[in-house]
Amino acid sequence: MKFLNFFLICFFTNIILISNSLSQSRFGELTEIRDKKMRGKESQWVRPHPGPFVWNKIEKEQGSFYWEETDAQVIYSQKHEQTIIATIWPHANWEQKSCKRKKARSPFGKNFSKYLSKPCSMDNYKNFLLKLVDRYDGDGVNDMPGLIKPIRHWEIMNEPEYKMFFKGSEDEFVEIFNLSSKLIKQKQKDAVIIMAGAAGMFPENKKFWKSVLPKIKDNFDIANIHHITPPEGKCDKDMWVGDFSKLLNELDIQKPIWVTEAMIGKCKVIPTYVNAFANGAEVIIDVGVNAPGMKMSKKSRKKLNEFIKEFDDFKTIKKLSKTKAEFTFKDGSVKSLEF
Repeated sequence: MKFLNFFLICFFTNIILISNSLSQSRFGELTEIRDKKMRGKESQWVRPHPGPFVWNKIEKEQGSFYWEETDAQVIYSQKHEQTIIATIWPHANWEQKSCKRKKARSPFGKNFSKYLSKPCSMDNYKNFLLKLVDRYDGDGVNDMPGLIKPIRHWEIMNEPEYKMFFKGSEDEFVEIFNLSSKLIKQKQKDAVIIMAGAAGMFPENKKFWKSVLPKIKDNFDIANIHHITPPEGKCDKDMWVGDFSKLLNELDIQKPIWVTEAMIGKCKVIPTYVNAFANGAEVIIDVGVNAPGMKMSKKSRKKLNEFIKEFDDFKTIKKLSKTKAEFTFKDGSVKSLEF
């Protein structure tokens, strides 16, 4: 009852509170460490995409593990005080060949897995996943040499409703997701599990997640929505956060919401960000300057950077009108923004 009363107060006053689990930036970027313009900002979240946490990149042959790329990402992020969101991709060429899975068209080129189905052997996958978490969990056993800042935030897969990322059934995704989450939590007690990002709230996305979410809701800590601008440049007014929040409420799922892919395109950047935060987003991850697809203009990116600099550590947000919002900060100060 206390939670219900708290929720109703927040809803009717249009105030969104920061969660107790969030202790740093509200912002981040998709990153590609090989691109100097896509390495993320100091002291923010980074979501390497597709990133190095790919079974096919790490265990290139059964029993042979190559940590150079993952270590390089962790070392760079430590140096720049970034916090990693590690996306786990449960696919390895050698493993899927073993049961003659069909090849898929790789969404990320030749360096990514050529197979995107459920693992042939979940035991093989479990062995890989345990070694991955063990290396970066910071428990002092089998850790990466020089590990200072452990990885705690693990995102299991990416947009699984689309065949370009996962060639499996809903039930197969649920099996992989739930097994991964339980295994990570067993190995790393303070791990934070992020739901595989939903690719918007178009009818086909909503249908998939309405079926899947009740089956995984006990095995993730953060709900996750993506907003990718279509070629014509249109966008949703709040990056789908309102519609996604409504779906979660319909399914009786109360979780923080993050937007781990935010592409704005030609849309007005500040109103879109403010609306997303006001409707419940805790963290928003920009797709970065060199991401494929519709680019943000230099003028809009400048506005976004100025917005981040001024409002990054806000605690609450309250919409005063369609074009004005009030932000409260951790030190008790208050700022208004007209947009």
